[in-house]
Amino acid sequence: MREDERAKGVAPTGDTMRNELKTTCWGRNRKVIDSFISLSIVQFANYLAPLITLPYLFRVLGPAKFGLVELARVITVYFLLLTDYSFSLSATREISIRRNDPARVSEVFSAVLVLRFLLVVLSAAILSVVVWTVPKLRADWPVYYLSFVHVLGMWLFPVWLFQGLEQMKPIATLNVAAKTLVIAGIFVLVRNEEDYLYVPLLQSSGAVVVGMAGLVIALSRFGVRFRMPPTAVLRREFLDGWHLFVSKMATTMYTTSNTVILGLFTDLTFVAYYAAGDKIVRAVQGLQLPLSQAIFPHIGRLASQSRQAALVYAGKIVRLVSVATLAMSAGLFFGAPYITRAVQGQPSTEGTAVIRILSALPFIIGLSNIFGIQVLVNFGREKTLTKVLLTAGVLNIALAMVLVLPLKHVGVAIAAVTTEAFVTIALFVAMRRSGLDIFRATQQ
Repeated sequence: MREDERAKGVAPTGDTMRNELKTTCWGRNRKVIDSFISLSIVQFANYLAPLITLPYLFRVLGPAKFGLVELARVITVYFLLLTDYSFSLSATREISIRRNDPARVSEVFSAVLVLRFLLVVLSAAILSVVVWTVPKLRADWPVYYLSFVHVLGMWLFPVWLFQGLEQMKPIATLNVAAKTLVIAGIFVLVRNEEDYLYVPLLQSSGAVVVGMAGLVIALSRFGVRFRMPPTAVLRREFLDGWHLFVSKMATTMYTTSNTVILGLFTDLTFVAYYAAGDKIVRAVQGLQLPLSQAIFPHIGRLASQSRQAALVYAGKIVRLVSVATLAMSAGLFFGAPYITRAVQGQPSTEGTAVIRILSALPFIIGLSNIFGIQVLVNFGREKTLTKVLLTAGVLNIALAMVLVLPLKHVGVAIAAVTTEAFVTIALFVAMRRSGLDIFRATQQ
């Protein structure tokens, strides 16, 4: 409605109301689109860097040293997840809802920083115990500690604040710059097998630089202030994210544990074959992550305003995701031999087999993300998600332990796909039983 119409007390016409609605919807969608573009750039940089360096490192370091570096990286993932807790979801959701309350935003910001610092300290203690009590790890202790420095970057980087405020452009710029420097450093410094320690050193340094820069931007641009939060606030933020944290750790049990199981029970060469294939598939699958991160706070706001609108929106998204991820999976399956040759420099049945088995993951995970994160979490069904993922974690470890000795890397790949399929089916059933049927939702 125009200002002159309001002033005169004129009732809004149909055209006026439609125009205002279009303006409002465009404003909301524009934020989602901007976040999606920025997050796509971040994700592109996160996955492009490993893909650029993967063939070079595999050939220069050799399968054994490459497998060692990847094992250290995967172990570090556990501590990255522990440090993040579930703040990338719980804090993002709270800030997106409370963004117009500067005091509350600063309160959440301060509490999350303190809690993450405590989790960094806990992570360092756990790493030390594990490394110095497991002989196979103790023999190469420097690589694990250098990889762990990445966790410090995670602590400093308030990505959840940027996501909650839907201000992702600075992060995109920082990530691209840091990844470019890391790639350049790898090609300059890593010249032979003995230079393998430069890989975790460079990767961790890049993460710390981005983390520090992100923190400076948050403090200078967004008006947040750090104040030591009271115990009650720390307790509130910790408990608010507990179920999501358990869900994420359960997810880790069937996404990264396979590499660790291979490293403990087989030769590092098999770790290299599996890690290379898994990294490629996860990179392709990760192309959908920017969309997931961009729409999560949007669906959260819709759910707080209109249950039906949120379900309709999620239904539209799941159809888009299904088509896109099915194309990704098909491309990986049929392109596996060519991808393997490009990475290893020669045909490899071991590498091709891993990629073809894992090629189903983009499609399967794309659906489970919508059912679980976008729908169940945004509608307060975190406990349901946690139960499904805990069951899946146990299932994956059991399958991997049974299959790792007879089938090696192929066995753990089968375990990974089987587990992800179980998760998707279970979350779909849980979503329907909760009355959140996005496939039948219609706009009222």
